Amino acid sequence: MPERPALTSTGIIRQVREEQRLFDIEMPNGYHALAVLHHHDPAPPSDPIGKKAQVSFSPYDMSRCKILKWVE
Repeated sequence: MPERPALTSTGIIRQVREEQRLFDIEMPNGYHALAVLHHHDPAPPSDPIGKKAQVSFSPYDMSRCKILKWVE
């Protein structure tokens, strides 16, 4: 059985849960998820609230996502 591809989208950071690591992100449809940023990923802006980020969701769990890059 083929593996399902990850889903990508762009959302806006609404809250910082853990400094430099865990963020609450709002998607264009109003859905909120937890976005994680690993230590080797792109560093967040000095104040990430209100900034856009491109994220990747697992097709099996849409409550968590990984930040791929920060969008200007």
